[in-house]
Amino acid sequence: MLAEWFASEWGDGTPEMSVTALTEYLSAAANRDQLPICLLGLVDGDPVATATLKFREIEYSPEADYWLGFVYVREDVRGLGYGRAIVAAAEAAAVAAHLTPLYLHTPLKESLYRRLGWQTVGATTTTHGTHSAVMSKHG
Repeated sequence: MLAEWFASEWGDGTPEMSVTALTEYLSAAANRDQLPICLLGLVDGDPVATATLKFREIEYSPEADYWLGFVYVREDVRGLGYGRAIVAAAEAAAVAAHLTPLYLHTPLKESLYRRLGWQTVGATTTTHGTHSAVMSKHG
């Protein structure tokens, strides 16, 4: 299910963003004690949101080791606070595991993350040409 969410949200037609490749990635991210760590938000047993803690999601700078990525909220429950909740859970997990500062890159949601206490520290262009704000938050 998560691979399908990610492919529909961020799929760009490349093999790396196919449902098959994302399924393999998510299987490797089913960890509790090593990166990547995929967190899943449930309501009454149903998945509503997810976020993943990663090591060096992109090459940005030498100190940018720990990243928050694949933040996704199911479309039918957006605007109900699940995004804030899953980001807060990921931040707490990062602090507990000493994975700070935490970075993310986003092409569209900079204002959302700013409201959650993240600071814009730069910008990047992905290998697919997408311009993204790079943001950081210290524990």
